[in-house]
Amino acid sequence: MSSTVKKALRTVSATAGAVVAAAAMAVGAAAPASAADYYYELPYPAGEAYEVTQGPEGTYSHTGPYNEYAWDFGLPANYEVSAAQSGTIVYSGWSPYEANGIEVLIQHSNGLCTQYIHLNRALYNAGTWVPQGRVVAWSGSTGNSTAPHLHFQVIDCNTRVSQYAEVQGWVPPTGSWPESVNTRA
Repeated sequence: MSSTVKKALRTVSATAGAVVAAAAMAVGAAAPASAADYYYELPYPAGEAYEVTQGPEGTYSHTGPYNEYAWDFGLPANYEVSAAQSGTIVYSGWSPYEANGIEVLIQHSNGLCTQYIHLNRALYNAGTWVPQGRVVAWSGSTGNSTAPHLHFQVIDCNTRVSQYAEVQGWVPPTGSWPESVNTRA
Protein backbone atom coordinates (compact mmCIF):
# COMPACT_ATOMS: atom_id res chain seq x y z
CA MET A 1 0.00 0.00 0.00
CA SER A 2 1.43 3.40 -0.94
CA SER A 3 2.22 6.02 1.70
CA THR A 4 -0.39 8.35 0.13
CA VAL A 5 -3.13 5.73 0.57
CA LYS A 6 -2.00 5.01 4.15
CA LYS A 7 -2.07 8.74 4.97
CA ALA A 8 -5.56 9.07 3.48
CA LEU A 9 -6.81 6.09 5.51
CA ARG A 10 -5.37 7.57 8.74
CA THR A 11 -7.08 10.90 7.99
CA VAL A 12 -10.42 9.19 7.32
CA SER A 13 -10.07 7.12 10.53
CA ALA A 14 -9.25 10.18 12.63
CA THR A 15 -12.15 12.14 11.14
CA ALA A 16 -14.57 9.27 11.73
CA GLY A 17 -13.37 8.95 15.34
CA ALA A 18 -13.91 12.66 15.94
CA VAL A 19 -17.41 12.49 14.44
CA VAL A 20 -18.34 9.52 16.64
CA ALA A 21 -16.98 11.27 19.75
CA ALA A 22 -18.88 14.47 18.93
CA ALA A 23 -22.09 12.51 18.35
CA ALA A 24 -21.70 10.73 21.68
CA MET A 25 -21.22 14.05 23.48
CA ALA A 26 -24.23 15.52 21.71
CA VAL A 27 -26.50 12.77 23.05
CA GLY A 28 -25.34 13.35 26.62
CA ALA A 29 -22.53 10.86 27.04
CA ALA A 30 -20.20 11.57 29.93
CA ALA A 31 -16.88 13.17 29.17
CA PRO A 32 -13.85 10.96 29.69
CA ALA A 33 -12.48 10.81 33.23
CA SER A 34 -9.65 13.21 33.97
CA ALA A 35 -6.06 12.09 34.43
CA ALA A 36 -6.44 12.72 38.19
CA ASP A 37 -9.07 9.97 38.26
CA TYR A 38 -6.35 7.49 37.34
CA TYR A 39 -3.76 8.69 39.89
CA TYR A 40 -3.41 6.42 42.90
CA GLU A 41 -1.34 6.98 46.04
CA LEU A 42 0.48 4.14 47.77
CA PRO A 43 -1.88 2.38 50.22
CA TYR A 44 0.05 3.21 53.40
CA PRO A 45 0.88 6.44 55.30
CA ALA A 46 3.07 9.23 53.93
CA GLY A 47 6.79 9.12 54.61
CA GLU A 48 6.88 5.34 54.99
CA ALA A 49 8.37 2.78 52.62
CA TYR A 50 7.67 -0.95 52.41
CA GLU A 51 9.19 -3.57 50.17
CA VAL A 52 7.30 -4.73 47.10
CA THR A 53 7.56 -8.45 47.78
CA GLN A 54 5.80 -9.26 44.50
CA GLY A 55 4.92 -6.85 41.73
CA PRO A 56 2.73 -6.96 38.64
CA GLU A 57 3.11 -10.14 36.59
CA GLY A 58 5.00 -11.71 39.50
CA THR A 59 6.21 -15.27 39.33
CA TYR A 60 4.33 -16.62 42.36
CA SER A 61 0.68 -15.62 42.20
CA HIS A 62 0.34 -12.42 40.17
CA THR A 63 -0.55 -14.18 36.95
CA GLY A 64 -3.78 -14.39 34.99
CA PRO A 65 -6.53 -11.80 34.65
CA TYR A 66 -7.45 -11.48 38.34
CA ASN A 67 -4.01 -10.64 39.79
CA GLU A 68 -1.84 -9.71 36.82
CA TYR A 69 -1.27 -6.07 37.87
CA ALA A 70 -1.24 -6.51 41.67
CA TRP A 71 1.38 -5.53 44.21
CA ASP A 72 2.21 -7.22 47.50
CA PHE A 73 3.62 -4.76 50.03
CA GLY A 74 5.49 -6.16 53.05
CA LEU A 75 3.40 -4.39 55.69
CA PRO A 76 3.57 -5.92 59.18
CA ALA A 77 0.42 -7.40 60.74
CA ASN A 78 -2.15 -4.93 62.09
CA TYR A 79 -0.70 -1.94 60.28
CA GLU A 80 -2.55 0.98 58.68
CA VAL A 81 -3.91 0.44 55.17
CA SER A 82 -4.88 3.73 53.52
CA ALA A 83 -7.30 4.51 50.69
CA ALA A 84 -5.23 5.09 47.54
CA GLN A 85 -7.90 7.47 46.19
CA SER A 86 -11.20 8.78 47.56
CA GLY A 87 -14.32 6.74 46.87
CA THR A 88 -17.15 4.64 48.23
CA ILE A 89 -16.54 1.33 49.93
CA VAL A 90 -18.51 -1.26 47.99
CA TYR A 91 -17.31 -4.34 49.86
CA SER A 92 -15.86 -4.77 53.35
CA GLY A 93 -15.35 -8.02 55.25
CA TRP A 94 -14.69 -11.69 54.55
CA SER A 95 -14.41 -12.08 50.80
CA PRO A 96 -16.71 -14.39 48.86
CA TYR A 97 -13.41 -15.62 47.39
CA GLU A 98 -11.79 -17.62 50.22
CA ALA A 99 -8.25 -16.99 48.96
CA ASN A 100 -8.66 -13.24 49.57
CA GLY A 101 -9.45 -13.47 53.28
CA ILE A 102 -10.76 -10.15 54.58
CA GLU A 103 -10.96 -7.53 51.83
CA VAL A 104 -12.01 -3.97 51.16
CA LEU A 105 -13.10 -2.71 47.72
CA ILE A 106 -13.35 1.04 47.13
CA GLN A 107 -15.06 2.33 43.98
CA HIS A 108 -13.65 5.56 42.57
CA SER A 109 -14.96 8.33 40.32
CA ASN A 110 -13.39 6.65 37.26
CA GLY A 111 -15.63 3.58 37.81
CA LEU A 112 -12.75 1.32 38.86
CA CYS A 113 -12.11 -0.15 42.31
CA THR A 114 -9.02 -0.47 44.43
CA GLN A 115 -8.78 -3.83 46.18
CA TYR A 116 -7.05 -4.42 49.51
CA ILE A 117 -6.84 -8.09 50.63
CA HIS A 118 -5.40 -10.45 53.26
CA LEU A 119 -6.47 -7.92 55.93
CA ASN A 120 -6.88 -8.59 59.65
CA ARG A 121 -9.67 -6.04 59.98
CA ALA A 122 -11.82 -3.81 57.76
CA LEU A 123 -12.80 -0.55 59.50
CA TYR A 124 -15.83 0.70 57.52
CA ASN A 125 -19.03 -0.79 56.16
CA ALA A 126 -20.05 -0.88 52.51
CA GLY A 127 -21.68 2.38 51.46
CA THR A 128 -19.24 4.58 53.40
CA TRP A 129 -17.48 7.32 51.41
CA VAL A 130 -13.81 7.72 52.38
CA PRO A 131 -11.31 10.41 51.38
CA GLN A 132 -7.93 9.53 49.88
CA GLY A 133 -5.51 8.74 52.71
CA ARG A 134 -8.13 7.53 55.20
CA VAL A 135 -7.09 4.40 57.09
CA VAL A 136 -9.65 1.80 55.95
CA ALA A 137 -8.21 -1.45 57.34
CA TRP A 138 -5.43 -3.22 59.22
CA SER A 139 -3.01 -5.41 57.28
CA GLY A 140 -2.82 -9.12 57.98
CA SER A 141 -2.43 -12.61 56.61
CA THR A 142 -5.99 -13.91 56.06
CA GLY A 143 -6.94 -16.14 53.14
CA ASN A 144 -4.20 -17.72 51.02
CA SER A 145 -1.27 -15.88 52.55
CA THR A 146 1.99 -17.18 53.99
CA ALA A 147 2.95 -14.04 55.95
CA PRO A 148 1.49 -10.62 56.80
CA HIS A 149 1.38 -8.30 53.81
CA LEU A 150 -1.01 -6.14 51.79
CA HIS A 151 -2.16 -7.35 48.38
CA PHE A 152 -3.23 -4.20 46.49
CA GLN A 153 -4.49 -3.64 42.96
CA VAL A 154 -6.88 -1.71 40.75
CA ILE A 155 -9.70 -3.87 39.38
CA ASP A 156 -12.86 -3.67 37.32
CA CYS A 157 -15.54 -3.44 40.04
CA ASN A 158 -17.94 -5.81 38.25
CA THR A 159 -15.65 -8.49 36.87
CA ARG A 160 -12.79 -8.19 39.41
CA VAL A 161 -10.33 -8.35 36.50
CA SER A 162 -7.03 -6.63 37.33
CA GLN A 163 -6.40 -3.32 35.53
CA TYR A 164 -3.06 -1.78 34.62
CA ALA A 165 -2.34 1.06 37.04
CA GLU A 166 0.48 3.14 38.39
CA VAL A 167 0.92 4.27 41.98
CA GLN A 168 2.30 7.77 42.46
CA GLY A 169 3.08 7.90 38.74
CA TRP A 170 5.07 4.68 38.31
CA VAL A 171 5.00 0.90 38.57
CA PRO A 172 7.22 -0.08 41.53
CA PRO A 173 9.01 -3.35 40.71
CA THR A 174 9.53 -6.33 43.00
CA GLY A 175 12.28 -5.59 45.50
CA SER A 176 11.78 -1.81 45.48
CA TRP A 177 10.86 0.20 48.59
CA PRO A 178 8.51 2.96 47.34
CA GLU A 179 7.94 5.83 49.76
CA SER A 180 4.35 6.93 50.18
CA VAL A 181 3.09 10.51 49.92
CA ASN A 182 -0.43 9.41 50.95
CA THR A 183 -1.37 11.91 53.67
CA ARG A 184 -3.82 10.79 56.36
CA ALA A 185 -7.35 12.10 56.13
